[in-house]
Amino acid sequence: MTIEISMIVPVYNLEKFLPKCIDSILAQTFQAFELILVNDGSTDASGELCDAYAKRDKRVKVIHKENGGVASSRNAGLDMAKGKYIGFVDNDDYINEQMLELLYTNAMKNNSDMVACDFVKVNEDQLVDRKCASDDYKIQHFTNIEALHQIYGTNALTFICPWNKLYKESVFQDIRYEVGNINDDETVVHKLLDKSEKTTYIQTALYYYVQRKDSQIHSLSYSIRFGAVSALKDREVYFRKRKLTSLHQKALKHYMEKFFWYYFLAKSDSTDRRQALRVMKRSFDRTLFYLLLHKEMGWKQKVMCVIFCVHPSLFERINHIPTKKRQLT
Repeated sequence: MTIEISMIVPVYNLEKFLPKCIDSILAQTFQAFELILVNDGSTDASGELCDAYAKRDKRVKVIHKENGGVASSRNAGLDMAKGKYIGFVDNDDYINEQMLELLYTNAMKNNSDMVACDFVKVNEDQLVDRKCASDDYKIQHFTNIEALHQIYGTNALTFICPWNKLYKESVFQDIRYEVGNINDDETVVHKLLDKSEKTTYIQTALYYYVQRKDSQIHSLSYSIRFGAVSALKDREVYFRKRKLTSLHQKALKHYMEKFFWYYFLAKSDSTDRRQALRVMKRSFDRTLFYLLLHKEMGWKQKVMCVIFCVHPSLFERINHIPTKKRQLT
């Protein structure tokens, strides 16, 4: 059987959710795929579960590796993938049984480099009919530039997240997720969309995004916040070098807003993060010149940016930023 799609699932310590995830992929109406389970050094029975599935179904391949995070797991799966198209599913989520068929059919029909669908948030124990999918949906097509603008729109997450899509394998040529950055999807999405000459968006929910109380995305970890700021800074630089002026203006403003929000949240927290804050500020200082040239920022905002670079404490006093210690929210 020709492998048309490589589905990659990073696996780490969620044995409770893993069978539902894997079963939803193996039950697809489209069958010409391989399923790559990347066991990222799990300390529970997840690794054994992966091996058990591989013994029962020849489409399942397993990679066992030392713990390195989701980005390293996705990269390991990409290095092994043989499919013409690539897809991802997180190991606590699951998918509609028609998802691959609908995405693949539209990719082939429209010669799309990327195809995305909607997702729906579901609770851990929520019952969902995975067999039924609506056939009453709209389809939109975007050029690379049009798709890039979507990451600053009201439907941004649909275009940013990695797991509700199929990608031509060529889109990932020379692109890998940034290991060590928890916001790894933010580190590559602009590069992937830029390489996709045609992105197709199917407006129907086929991916089930499970909301767990202990999910990493809901944690208060400052590394998540700092990682996001770093990724947004890299995106600003990327658009600047590509001379995509309108996108650079959006990226620059987005970076500035997130920087100030997360910088002072981290600064007011009780944990000593002075070194990390210094690194963040140096990065912001190098951005000041471009902020001062921003066409949509008012002079007051620009003055505040200058004050922050020169005298952060004065910036705090002017803006009445609380100095009491509190946790990140």
